[in-house]
Amino acid sequence: MINDEQTSLLHSNKKSYHPGFTIWRRWHVRFAAVAIFMSIINVLFASGQSIGLVLFLGSFNGLTGVYFVLFFCSLSFTIVFSLLSVWFGFKKQITRSMVAFRWIKFMLLVGVFDAANGFLIVFSSHGSRVPPALSSILIQIIIPFTFIFSKILLPKTYHWRHILSVSVVLVGIAFSLIPTFKRMHDGTTQTELKDGWYWPFIFIFGCIPGALMNIIQEQLQMKYTQEARENQRTITRFSVMYFQAVESTFQFATIALCFALDLVPNFGTSKDITSFWSSFSKGFKCFFNDSSLGTGNRCNYAGGTGALFIISYLGTYITSTFLTDHVSANWLSILSSISPLISTSFWFIFPAINKWAGVGDMTGWDIGFSLGALPIILIGMFFYRGGGTDRKTEENDHFIDEHPVELFW
Repeated sequence: MINDEQTSLLHSNKKSYHPGFTIWRRWHVRFAAVAIFMSIINVLFASGQSIGLVLFLGSFNGLTGVYFVLFFCSLSFTIVFSLLSVWFGFKKQITRSMVAFRWIKFMLLVGVFDAANGFLIVFSSHGSRVPPALSSILIQIIIPFTFIFSKILLPKTYHWRHILSVSVVLVGIAFSLIPTFKRMHDGTTQTELKDGWYWPFIFIFGCIPGALMNIIQEQLQMKYTQEARENQRTITRFSVMYFQAVESTFQFATIALCFALDLVPNFGTSKDITSFWSSFSKGFKCFFNDSSLGTGNRCNYAGGTGALFIISYLGTYITSTFLTDHVSANWLSILSSISPLISTSFWFIFPAINKWAGVGDMTGWDIGFSLGALPIILIGMFFYRGGGTDRKTEENDHFIDEHPVELFW
């Protein structure tokens, strides 16, 4: 789906012209080069986010619950993105048309869906609720969800190569999971739903807001760009930093206001408000390695693992916002299939870290099938690239960007 002014690799008749990018208004870079680079960086950051979250939770070693992690991280994202948006506003990269009230509703929805995705997925991911063997399978449902909801909510038209692409990618995912399926069949991995049969369904339901947030994000970006082109504005792309600052603020507000979910019986991890506050305060103390918690804990690692997760999250969301704007949410969902392969490789290569985090043993079969799945998924991505743009508005839009877009927005 990554298109530039050249003919599609598979000669699709649905090309999407893009004039490329400038860096600090000086150097011109081709769109295809930037899109490929951003896709690779997105996969690496998403892998770091996945690994960092496991290590971050492991560094607390039971001192706090998952709600603290959601709260603390969303607060950190809001602060960082807000400071960055102030800088870009100072550099006049954030215009008055972007801060218009009509765009707020889109960012509100994205923030609420982002928070819902965090609550449902993170709270479901405990081993006694949805064992890792099942969660690695169920998380892939976000790909068909994204394609289906994109077709319903956005002006999308799918070429046969797009459909083939998704099919090939899902085959690649299934291939990478063969060792997991075998362990489940042999009874050598935990698949028992100790906390209730319904948790896998909650996990699947949590994938829906994860798909919707990227689709609504793309919807805002498409509407803003079309309006900016029609009005012949100089800046035709919605600011990534401003979007993330506002979206993260709504995400944080939703998580903060919904703290009572952590007290819900059979859902939250706190029995009462006293245990909630104790867990919450210990989370802050552990992150800053407060000596009052005593010795023998892992809090000296909390700052580093937290920084890894937060930086990876920031990178993932910045590149994701770029890709939904210039490529599509569907392409982003396909990219998400690669990061689990990298995470599996990481846990296999570093068994000591794996044991420390309590991930579970990775065998040569895991790494072999993960590496074998990678070329299959890349072939699927090639087919998606050959299908051209999936946006109807770009096929027939006479209002196109005539000048390169500034990359650092």
